[in-house]
Amino acid sequence: MGVLVDYFTVDSEQAARSALSGGPGAVNLPYVDCKGWLDEPDTLAAELSGRDLSEFGDSQAVADDGESASVDRMAPETVAALATVDDARLREYAEEELLDEFELGRVMALRDLAREAVRLNQGMYRWACA
Repeated sequence: MGVLVDYFTVDSEQAARSALSGGPGAVNLPYVDCKGWLDEPDTLAAELSGRDLSEFGDSQAVADDGESASVDRMAPETVAALATVDDARLREYAEEELLDEFELGRVMALRDLAREAVRLNQGMYRWACA
């Protein structure tokens, strides 16, 4: 079995911790399912924005069950960079990386989630479970 990965937004770290045991869908938080294919959003943000990876901060651990599940808060710089990517750049990136329609849809959904986080002044988090 692979790693399950979801990205979600919420207004506090306390609320983010509520997703630890079953993921954001289990507690009705808005999320994007990226199970197994995207676990480094800072690299994606750097590639999409044309910026150097060193310009993005590190994610911060928020919760960990000590076994298989964890919640990390994405660096605000990463979220802001993802939020500013336009559709034309996403399509160009999809062509460069030979992404299929599903993968392009996931990248667009992740960008839209970042936009929502910025708009609402919320954090963006990654839930992962092995």
